[in-house]
Amino acid sequence: MTDNTFDYIVVGAGHNGLSAACTLGEAGRSVVVIDPLPFLGGLSASRAWVPEAPNHLLSVGAMDDMLMAQTPLTEELGLRRHGYEPIPLEAPYGWINEEGDTLLLFRDFNRTLDDIRYFSPRDAATYAEIKPTLDLIMDLVERLVVHYPSLTKGDLAKLAVKLIPDKKSRALLQKMVALSVFEMISETFESDAMRGLWAYWTSMLGPADLEGTGVYLMGYHAVHRKRGVLRPRGGMTGLMNAFAGKIASHDGQIRLGAGVQEILVSSGRATGVRLTDGTEILARRGVLASCAPQVTLGKLLPEGVLDRRLTNKVAMIPANGVNVAAFKIDFAVGGRVDYPKAAAKRRDAFDVRRTTLMTGTLEEHYAHLLTTKRGEIAESPPVYMAVLSASDPTIAPAGQDVLYLHSNVPADPVGGWEVNRDLYTQTIIKSAERFLSGLDAEIGRIVHTPKDFEDRFATPKGCYFHVDMTPLRLGTNRPARELGGYSTPVPGLYLAGAGSHPGGTVNGWCGRLAAQTAIRDETGIR
Repeated sequence: MTDNTFDYIVVGAGHNGLSAACTLGEAGRSVVVIDPLPFLGGLSASRAWVPEAPNHLLSVGAMDDMLMAQTPLTEELGLRRHGYEPIPLEAPYGWINEEGDTLLLFRDFNRTLDDIRYFSPRDAATYAEIKPTLDLIMDLVERLVVHYPSLTKGDLAKLAVKLIPDKKSRALLQKMVALSVFEMISETFESDAMRGLWAYWTSMLGPADLEGTGVYLMGYHAVHRKRGVLRPRGGMTGLMNAFAGKIASHDGQIRLGAGVQEILVSSGRATGVRLTDGTEILARRGVLASCAPQVTLGKLLPEGVLDRRLTNKVAMIPANGVNVAAFKIDFAVGGRVDYPKAAAKRRDAFDVRRTTLMTGTLEEHYAHLLTTKRGEIAESPPVYMAVLSASDPTIAPAGQDVLYLHSNVPADPVGGWEVNRDLYTQTIIKSAERFLSGLDAEIGRIVHTPKDFEDRFATPKGCYFHVDMTPLRLGTNRPARELGGYSTPVPGLYLAGAGSHPGGTVNGWCGRLAAQTAIRDETGIR
């Protein structure tokens, strides 16, 4: 093997690209991972973003493992042998109001019900009543996540009937696929706490007012299942380093700071990549791209490889299509970040700093959604706050903290981001300071607008998931009809990122399943 010829090239060193490379390596294939960034992990990296705070590891993108923890991926890849150390979260998510009342979702379901009863006995009874149905739906989801997306709508319906046999559960599922998630929340819960908590989380998954998104109601249910929600010790880079260790154990290579200018196509087949410095790296068997499909099948392919129809199909793939995107502010703090009112009013001894807290009522979230879709800013937007160092003290010096702050904003605000960046930053911080204290000890911060995410991480319109997670953009339709299932119209080129099944969030299966597909294609077996 020459230095620049491998069986496979993986474009992108995020968690899906690394998972793909692990899968190829353990199958005995030579592999190189290429990424333009100077660090491992892409949006799943934790690093010292603030130069003045070299020991504060900030996570500008992913921070938790919710979906992957429900699957056997880390065991199959043996990531613990390569240093992966997950921290189980006792109460990963919760809601807070301005008076300091908090609702926490504990891994312990009965403890969660006790917390819900404080706000609404009826909501507690409802949550207990729908749990068996949500368990059945999650069983179905977990079964689908780890397999190639080959089921037709009819096959999926038959499987759902088999796994969800009782009429009451099927009726709830039918309601979920008929309503928007905001409608579903309104019809399911009565308290501001339950409605607001579900509204924030689901608003991050996709267009919350779109019919069919009612299925997002199950979004939190992994909290109470199997291993619950995990957070890698040392930040998400702890998990990324374990992937890298697995790749190295199979003699795979990772080349950082190496941008891909073009995917090489010869005789209609993907045969390698050309880097921005002109270097060509060749692939005997294939190229797997974990970047967004709009990038892989758009600017990285030579002009004319796809016909006009397919070129248009790629260009029309929706990413933050309703103009709602993430705005992130990550802080290195030289002191302690607290929730004073919440700590004083907490009904048990639990440290609320260890819980990611979300704000807003359902009505406020709906109003915020409409404002955001118009490209405008809300006066006091709902916020998502996580003192990551409270659960993992290894990511900040003793007595100091790391704060993760998120809010939904327009992907394209009126006037553009150059003139709006500071206004949105200050508005979101002001909204958060209604609930928390300690930012007077700020050492520094890193701010990411949706445009910053696109420019730095090549996420279309700042879309974490590359492609909107709508019901019609899942499975064989993800990222689009004819493009689902990892293979592309270019033989030897595979989609291995969040724009393919099973989609966004930290799961690793987009990359692993793409790699397994490529290996099967070597012998013509699907």
